[in-house]
Amino acid sequence: MIGTAVLGGIEEQDWIDRIANPLQRGIQSVLRRAPTVAKVLHGKFLGHPLHPVLVTVPIGAWSCALVLDFAGIGRRKLRRGADASAAIGLAGAAAAAVAGLADWSTTLGSAKRIGFVHGAMNMAIAGLYGASLASRAVGLRPLGIALSTAGFGLAGASGWLGGELIYRYGVGVSNDACERKPETQIPVPEAPIAEPA
Repeated sequence: MIGTAVLGGIEEQDWIDRIANPLQRGIQSVLRRAPTVAKVLHGKFLGHPLHPVLVTVPIGAWSCALVLDFAGIGRRKLRRGADASAAIGLAGAAAAAVAGLADWSTTLGSAKRIGFVHGAMNMAIAGLYGASLASRAVGLRPLGIALSTAGFGLAGASGWLGGELIYRYGVGVSNDACERKPETQIPVPEAPIAEPA
């Protein structure tokens, strides 16, 4: 499977640890000095991680911006809506990143490496949307749309990695979640995969 190969490729990149380890220690140090902030960023008041809740803001806003960009060709009001949506998404991404960094600071091994790549991709996405907003502001709207469309596509790949962090590596999942699984969910049957002709 392509997904397994991608994850395996990232897991094997031990150079990531040389960058990730000092960054992770720095985040841990800050959170230890501000335990109330750490609890909020980890979503203790919600009973589950805050990061997955916050990522709905940039995903929703950027989805709206994409639709308005293409529906707004020649329509000034829709253009303003697209620009505002892109800006709201960028602000939401910043908030989600802070909570995501807090969650990532608790990871080890493969999850730490996957999380580092996920975060690096999200920084690139934020850069694309920032450049898009700047381009729009100086009248280079087609370039702005191209940059935000590229950011949206990259967000899909980064979101997949985020899903893998939760569902494959259990980042943010309660230690006793698997113990409760049989009572809370009906198993989903494996779908047969068609053999290539």
